[in-house]
Amino acid sequence: MEKSMEDTGLTTRDALNKLYIEIDSVLQQYKHSQKSRKSKSWVKDALSYRSQHTTIDIISIGFGVWAAISLLIGYLLEGDNVAGYEALPILTLIVANVSLELYDNKLRHCEVPNRVRSVLNKLKKEIGSVHWTTDNYPNLYSPLSPCITLQWTYRDHKLVNLPWALLVKDDIILMRPGQSSPGYCESIDKHSECPLLHAKEIYAPTILHANEIFSAPMSRKPLEPKKYRLLETPYLNNLKLFLEQALDKPTTQLNKQRHLVMIRLIERVLLPVTFVSVLLYLGRYLVSNTLFIIPSNVILPLLPLVFPLVWNVANYIGMARFKTVFDAAVKFETKSNPLEEDVDNNVLDHKDIKISKKEVYANFKDIIKGKPGILTRSSNILHVLGSVTALGCVDKKGILSWPNPTAEKVFFLHNRDDDSPSSSLGNVNDISNDADSALPNYGFHPDSPITATAEVLDLTHNHIDPFELHFDDHDWHKFLSSLKPLGLTILLNTCNYDTQDRYTAFCSHITCEAIYNESLIPVTNRRCLCELAKEIGFMDQAQKIFSLEEQLSTFRHLQPEMVRRDNKYARSLQLSTRLKFPFPHMFAVIVKELSSGNMQLLSEGTADIILDSCVDYWDGHDLMPLTNSDKKKIQDFYQRSSLTAYCTAFAYRPLSKFVNSKPSEMYLELPSDSRHLYMNHRSPTPAHWDCKNILDPKIKSATQFYSTDSLLYNDYPIAGNVSDAESCFQMQCNQIFIGMVTMQYQAMTDMVQLIEQLERACVRFVHFSKENELRSRVFSEKMGLESGWNCHISLLSERNRRDSGQMECNTSPPVQRQRRLSQSVRKIPNSPTFDDKSCLLDSNLESSRTMSFSAPSAINMEHSVVKFDTEVEKFNIIKGASEQSDANDSISHDSVTMHADSTTHDWQSLSNLTESTEQSAPINFDMSNRAKLPRGIEKIRPHIEQIDNVPLLVSLFTDCTPSAIREMLQIMQEYMEIVCILGSSENCDNAGIFMQADASVSVEPLYPQVCQKRGVFNKPDNCLGPIDISRELNSVACSLSVRREDPISFYHLIMESRHFVATLWSSVQFWLCCCVCLSLMQVLATLCMLPGLLTTGQVLWFSCIVIPLLSIALMAKPVDQEVMKRPQGKIQAVVNWDGTIFILWCYGIKFLPTVIVVLVSYIGVLTSHCDQMCADSRSPYDVVLSNCTCAFFYNPVKLTDSVTMGGWDENKWTLISSRLIISFIVLLHFVIISAGFVHRESLIFKKSPLTNLCWVATIFIVTFIQAVYTIVTFTMIKQSPEEDMKFEIPLWVIIFAAASPLAALVIDEIVKSQEIMVNKRFLKRARLDFGTKLGMNSPF
Repeated sequence: MEKSMEDTGLTTRDALNKLYIEIDSVLQQYKHSQKSRKSKSWVKDALSYRSQHTTIDIISIGFGVWAAISLLIGYLLEGDNVAGYEALPILTLIVANVSLELYDNKLRHCEVPNRVRSVLNKLKKEIGSVHWTTDNYPNLYSPLSPCITLQWTYRDHKLVNLPWALLVKDDIILMRPGQSSPGYCESIDKHSECPLLHAKEIYAPTILHANEIFSAPMSRKPLEPKKYRLLETPYLNNLKLFLEQALDKPTTQLNKQRHLVMIRLIERVLLPVTFVSVLLYLGRYLVSNTLFIIPSNVILPLLPLVFPLVWNVANYIGMARFKTVFDAAVKFETKSNPLEEDVDNNVLDHKDIKISKKEVYANFKDIIKGKPGILTRSSNILHVLGSVTALGCVDKKGILSWPNPTAEKVFFLHNRDDDSPSSSLGNVNDISNDADSALPNYGFHPDSPITATAEVLDLTHNHIDPFELHFDDHDWHKFLSSLKPLGLTILLNTCNYDTQDRYTAFCSHITCEAIYNESLIPVTNRRCLCELAKEIGFMDQAQKIFSLEEQLSTFRHLQPEMVRRDNKYARSLQLSTRLKFPFPHMFAVIVKELSSGNMQLLSEGTADIILDSCVDYWDGHDLMPLTNSDKKKIQDFYQRSSLTAYCTAFAYRPLSKFVNSKPSEMYLELPSDSRHLYMNHRSPTPAHWDCKNILDPKIKSATQFYSTDSLLYNDYPIAGNVSDAESCFQMQCNQIFIGMVTMQYQAMTDMVQLIEQLERACVRFVHFSKENELRSRVFSEKMGLESGWNCHISLLSERNRRDSGQMECNTSPPVQRQRRLSQSVRKIPNSPTFDDKSCLLDSNLESSRTMSFSAPSAINMEHSVVKFDTEVEKFNIIKGASEQSDANDSISHDSVTMHADSTTHDWQSLSNLTESTEQSAPINFDMSNRAKLPRGIEKIRPHIEQIDNVPLLVSLFTDCTPSAIREMLQIMQEYMEIVCILGSSENCDNAGIFMQADASVSVEPLYPQVCQKRGVFNKPDNCLGPIDISRELNSVACSLSVRREDPISFYHLIMESRHFVATLWSSVQFWLCCCVCLSLMQVLATLCMLPGLLTTGQVLWFSCIVIPLLSIALMAKPVDQEVMKRPQGKIQAVVNWDGTIFILWCYGIKFLPTVIVVLVSYIGVLTSHCDQMCADSRSPYDVVLSNCTCAFFYNPVKLTDSVTMGGWDENKWTLISSRLIISFIVLLHFVIISAGFVHRESLIFKKSPLTNLCWVATIFIVTFIQAVYTIVTFTMIKQSPEEDMKFEIPLWVIIFAAASPLAALVIDEIVKSQEIMVNKRFLKRARLDFGTKLGMNSPF
């Protein structure tokens, strides 16, 4: 049984069941550890005054309970002064708020565990019905992508490409050479040289003949993959990270502001100070009215009686609407026009998104119940996006770019004068004649050399299709004869699926070879070019007339000092990181034409090794010998284009010999300097041969091609078949150069649109690139990001650079690397050819040389063929005049990959690169980073503290590792940046990054394809697929989880969030100002020795009903798209003097008329009634109030010999009528002031508040209720039979009170105009800060 499992691995059901059990075990352990804690942290978060996750704390609870008890005591002592039932709503609201906060914080602590439990329930449900075939997994030979972590695993007796998250303990995995281990595992073979592998450890078996120095081609045995058994479930480490750090997310900006105002200022300062002041002032009065009731009424508006309920429900509704907008945008189908160049016309309009109220209500219920559809408490993405300052992305392929690179340029040579007018070559053919002398002559040179014309055809990618492209030149058909061999080679080699197995094994082998060479990195840049072959005119049936016979793989090591010396473009780059070069390799196929039996060899690979093997080139009409000048053109194009793209060369030759299977199953390794080997086998084509038909297949029908191979080269006579390394190498000599194709990853259109939209909204898009500076900057330009000399920072640690440089220059390789001493290590530091300048600093990680990178991030450029010391000496001699020569060369060199409109010293690329400001460089980038920005993550903090904040303003960070990204995010958060991160849901390294960001969005990337004719995987019909479950597992701690194939709606989500945050905070400001105003009026009335301004019931009416209703109504206005034009800026949730003065001035003047009008009207009524009571001798009450006087003008006092008595009686006409008038005045003023809060950015006469229908309805209802209550109460009191002095209300008070709202409106608008001016200045400053990147060390 054990042996059977070792051979076949686990079944899918057993593996999923084991995954379920282990995840459930970790979840139970986490819950047990939470229960074992002495203090329940969620209770502390709900009630502590230090907690930023609560709206009611122990201080406000204490004051609330005291107020309720005081009212009860006052009722018992003086029943007619207060109604005892008024304490009941206070206690009820306190209990409700405390219960809500406890419930909400409990859900916050359990949110991520509950989401894990939800995924487990889905997994358990699928275990019984799951039936996955190999088609449901990604293709085994899918190109490797750093955004997707897959592992070859045996499941159900078959080898499948399993997502990393589904790996479990005891899985049998197949480790390929050079691959990073997914987890701790042991070898099935007990005698293996690598018995144990730890997570992230590279499987690098020993390579035989390691220290062998050779000068002839050698056959090498391919390294084989080995079976390993996993000893752990890798996903559990990420799961523990999710659970442990779920509550460590930074507090949102909105919650910080609320905590500052509500808790720190009002509940911890204003509330206690107000209460103590009033209590001490009234302490001398030992009557219930003053000692208990008045202080309670004063602090009631300041207590959070309704605010916690409204705040939480408003957030629930906002999140429910956010989720509905998100779902609606995903389902929305944009009507894109493929002929429309202006892609902005296809942008989804926010008004087009239909929001269903039923869906909002359903989402609202789910959020209240804590259902794990979306994270709302532990990570509130609604708050984060509402104040986001940076949107970052940590993965490129399949998220920012299409997952497959597409062809950008096609290079070939021809001898006709029909140059393409739109060719990007320009004057590439005007190369100076010293090109021939630059390369040594090996004795072969045509008698009458004809200088070839280099032609480059540009291709444009269709932005709505992953593969579709077309030639820019409408007359490209005249070069069809030159392109046909290229199309045929693509179909028979590049896009031949039968070669994928061998090619994948070959890539694994050279990956392992490159691990032990500091300067080389494997480039598996053979990607689908079917669309190019189709554009040339080939159909898929062209493959059917050939049969694949054999496959040959060749590689060689490289001496880095020779490459550095050979390549002047590498020398001209002022890079902060060390250049690396692709591993020279060539992959060839031998095909047989079925009709004739003729065999042909079709090669592709790096241009250096391809060019060495070629003696001729196909010019579209005939074979022409390759001169040194021609090779110089090819080298120039290759070196330049390889700086920023992926360049593949193609070659061809007919064969007369049959290759047996033994050499084809071995790999051919050439010496580092192998040019002399090719020269020994050179066999130039006789001039009289007519080779036109060899490389010019005529299309007779859709399925018939002719390729005449009767005219062959004079191969060296070899008896029998090719069976040894020398003969195999000889067969690959004397090839015919066809051309080169450069490929590049194209930015996806919706991401380019998003970046443009975010730029206008002053939200910085930050790309954390794992690639080096050069490649990262080129792609950033494609996306529309600023990537000039002051706009990028490398996060690679200086220590890593230094260690790498020392290893390369001064030390021998470490012990573990001596298992394979490559050619590059066998160099003599003291030799004359060794250049100290070649010891550049390392540009990437050790992992950059593993198989996790399909297009290696560490590559800066590819090398050319090795040159000799004569050229280096020549370069050193003419170095002083290099500017002049570069100026001349640049005319031809630049145009190889640049537009034809380039000038002598300016490099213009297809991505509209910025102008270079230093010496001539192979591309238009000033790589010296002259702004003196920090290099290395450890230098960021000191730079910000001591120099400037430019590191916080750049949009591109290069050479990123997961740990460096986390550290950079933490630095950004320390300096008030709000960061939302996008990352691949299939990347196992993103867990820590997701947990560090303020909010994270996991994106299921688009998967790369082996060929466009073969899909990546098929989804199961009746169950979730492996990709779906993997996405669920990796996204449990992310606020949102999206699929890249669905429309990206981040701009609309940010708009919705900004609108919500702005309206909510504006409503909170109005709410708090009204409450403070209500409390202040009562305090001033108490200090003026006035009777209680309002009754307890009236205070509760305003603080619990009127003010909350008006505030809620302010939030009901429709989404204003103008909110995206207002930059957020960095709003610090701290108290500063300038901000305090502005707030007191702005809001104080708005509410000051209300305070003045209320107090004056109250005093006016009381004074009038007091005068009438004490001064009217004819009054029937003069006997009762004899010796009456008005103390303080408004307080009637009866003077007697023994005691002084007086004051206004409660529940009598004067106080009841005056309080009714005051209540109505307060209501009118609050309504008028709220009108200015409907549209904070516009004056009323410019933008009417009546557009908010909910606010209009609310003010009508509350005003109507208040008016009805006032009228009814007045009528009832007037008709009461009690003997009461019913004095008239002064007319001037009525007129004054009636006119005051109009005056308040005018004052509010004047203040609002000033507020708008200040806000405009703030917005201008925020936009200026957003766009400014120049720091103290900037050169300009």
